Amino acid sequence: MTCNAAHQLVLMTVMVGGVLGCRSTQPVPVSPQDATGPSFTLEAIPVMREGQPGIALYLGLRPRSFIFTHADTAYQAVFEVLVRFWGTDGRLHYEQAYDDTLWVRTFAATQTYNLSLWHRFIPYRPGRYRLEVRVTDRNTQRYATQRRTVQLPETTSPRPALSPVWLERPTASGRYEVWPGWHLAAGKDSLQAVVELYRLAPAHRIQVQMVLLRFPTDTSAARPPYDLMPAPGALNYLGVWYDRPETLQVSRREVAALVGEARITFRLPPLVERGVYRVEVSAHIENQRRPALSRRELVVHGATFPHIETLPELIEALAYLTYPEEQQALRSATTQREQRTRFDAFWGRLIGDRRKAARLLRLYYERVEQANLQFTSFKEGWRTDRGMVYILLGPPLAVETRPDEQVWYYTYNEQDPRYRFVFERVHYAEATPLVHYVLCRQSYYYDLWQRVLERWRSGQVL
Repeated sequence: MTCNAAHQLVLMTVMVGGVLGCRSTQPVPVSPQDATGPSFTLEAIPVMREGQPGIALYLGLRPRSFIFTHADTAYQAVFEVLVRFWGTDGRLHYEQAYDDTLWVRTFAATQTYNLSLWHRFIPYRPGRYRLEVRVTDRNTQRYATQRRTVQLPETTSPRPALSPVWLERPTASGRYEVWPGWHLAAGKDSLQAVVELYRLAPAHRIQVQMVLLRFPTDTSAARPPYDLMPAPGALNYLGVWYDRPETLQVSRREVAALVGEARITFRLPPLVERGVYRVEVSAHIENQRRPALSRRELVVHGATFPHIETLPELIEALAYLTYPEEQQALRSATTQREQRTRFDAFWGRLIGDRRKAARLLRLYYERVEQANLQFTSFKEGWRTDRGMVYILLGPPLAVETRPDEQVWYYTYNEQDPRYRFVFERVHYAEATPLVHYVLCRQSYYYDLWQRVLERWRSGQVL
């Protein structure tokens, strides 16, 4: 296969996210092969509305993870949102289901991971609850569940209260809407951090301060499972050095002579560097010894996250399929044209059969983007240990989750360690919403990994 022919192969291949290639015009898109259910992000904000506590619930629905049907001049996906509150005693306190429809105008819009916002305010009495949100695609009955612990504010206390921090982004109309979840693509400018103050009285004088921090973060691709284990204190083990923050911005607001509720906003600078950030908001209330404190972490990824779109991204994500000298050759190209030529030549040499190469390329990058959706933490999911194993071996036969580890089985013989991958959970000294697992590397994975790599490079994995 010539380099030009290989390039045409890439351009004609339909990839997850629709970055390269000609789109199908079929009215009913098919979800990725390894999808486990609807993909959504969750923002659950305990707030008070006119003195009534409740949850401001925001879901970011990813259209590509739903099945759409063609209806007149648009496309629709019917879904259900089931909301439950569980008490600390394990008892179900609240349950409500909402049926709704996600509408998009074009077939292309059904193939995107761009978030479509869904919102409800759910009033409920004060207390600490475990929130459970389940989204079900009515066309397939597949569902996905997310959980949070939430504390609904008291209504009887005379002291002012501070809400959690949330983020908002500008819309095409110029208004702002909530950005749900912890992850966003680099370069999202004009984001603002928002908090609310409750139970205000004219006598209260409050200084509100916002601090934006950035932490050193590991952004490297995972090392092979037979490699040496990283040292427990190293960045590639911890993922984030929370004890080494860099202050990027400090802003202050004064609040006085207000009654009831007040909304405070802070404009953030453009976030262009990948890594973990934290917004800390403190409310210093006159005559109170300790300030009220709320904080929110966010993780900035590549500019097209969770898609893999640009040529440098495509090459970087080949880390698990290429040998070191091949990866070096791809990255050392000095121009975009040369980089494209080398990329095309790599796929041309790997698989001689054009159709087979197209299927292999599609499968690989589908796995990459599914890893982004399922395993993203402080870095993109494909870069994590779980993402690496998922991309080359696919979904495990079974997953066992324990308090400090997760075990993936690729065999029905649970005693065979060669096909059992143990990921230990990294625990941090301070609370964080990010879940990070490190693979317990073993030398006996070497033979399996070489066989799997050869199956990919020869196309036998198809």
